[in-house]
Amino acid sequence: MSKRKIKKFPFFVILLTFALSSLSATIVFPIIAPLFLSGSTVIIRPEIPESIRAILFGMFLMSYPLAQFLFAPLIGDYSDRAGRKKAFSITLVLEIIGYVLSGAGIQYHHLSLLFLGRFITGLGAANFSVCLATLADISYDEKSRARYFSYGSAIAGVMFVFGPFIGGRLSDPTIYPLFNFAFPLWVGAGLTLLNIILIYFFFKETLCKKEGLTVDPIKALHNVESAFKFDTIRILYGIFFFFLFAWNMLYQFLPALLVEEFNARSSLIGDLSALMGIVWFVGTLTISIFLKRINQQKNILILSLILFALTAIFIPYPDKLFFFVAITGVSVFLAGGIWPILVGAISRTTDPGSQGKALGISQSIQSLSMVLAPFFGGFFLQAHSKIPFMFSSFAALIAAGLLLKLKSSFFKL
Repeated sequence: MSKRKIKKFPFFVILLTFALSSLSATIVFPIIAPLFLSGSTVIIRPEIPESIRAILFGMFLMSYPLAQFLFAPLIGDYSDRAGRKKAFSITLVLEIIGYVLSGAGIQYHHLSLLFLGRFITGLGAANFSVCLATLADISYDEKSRARYFSYGSAIAGVMFVFGPFIGGRLSDPTIYPLFNFAFPLWVGAGLTLLNIILIYFFFKETLCKKEGLTVDPIKALHNVESAFKFDTIRILYGIFFFFLFAWNMLYQFLPALLVEEFNARSSLIGDLSALMGIVWFVGTLTISIFLKRINQQKNILILSLILFALTAIFIPYPDKLFFFVAITGVSVFLAGGIWPILVGAISRTTDPGSQGKALGISQSIQSLSMVLAPFFGGFFLQAHSKIPFMFSSFAALIAAGLLLKLKSSFFKL
């Protein structure tokens, strides 16, 4: 049997894993802002001032990526040495535990239990880098690798549609009396259990060569250090960091803006997040198709980052929901095309046997941006709801400026 046939079988299974992991993560997205910022919830006492609620909101958003930052590199290394299947199994079990603890924290009004559950869920979500490493395993050349990463981004966009929409509906008791903020977490746990079953029965190992396991408890910090050792790679990872910081600052604080400016319920947040998922999906496919025809990735990336910065800064100004959604949609469309280009460029700098390590480094950078964005964003939010979007725009412009120093060859297919 040829190498192509051997590696083709896991492709559809890993895309399903990618989809279910993304769905189980995004299903909780609509409940976070109302849970912390709305005075009608009971997990935070009503007398707690809005400024403290905003900071707690940012800290809660930070707990998930903080776990990813600390543990994703270890999971990436483990998948390179012990195999992708074992790494998937461990992380998915952790995700189930995290969802159960989070749901219990909401159900029984224990804020500390909710934080702990979210942290453990983030630890399990380190399987994102394993998904990307597996797609790299089954790629035959650079074009197929870029195409598979685009598929992954597109699927994440699709799950941004279904996850928040379902989560928003399942958390709104006005739709059905049994629905509440904890209900989407029980559904997330069930979907993750389904994911484990699919991996166990249908996933075939894609890693050909396995080595002995070594453990570095501060691998995340070493990853960040190693990402900036060499001039060219340092610039590439810097671009990746500032783009992700801009994106996370924008996307994670959109629900807060909806709650504060439009008094949005979780169902409305879910509906609008679903719409943005469609826009992300369209942006990914449109820009990917366009790049195949003109092969000018660097120039398009610079233009996309500048336009992203211009639109991000205007998001909080409309007082009509229609105009708010329109401006946000342009930003999300551009971000959907930027992400796979950057991930593909990082992957092309790495030899095939170290994809897990390289993508673990990239996830460390991604997780660091996801940690810092809500950390600072929570303090910005308690000062003024417009400030997070100003910093999102500024970070995108920094990424565009750094890109000018990078050779175009990094973005050639």
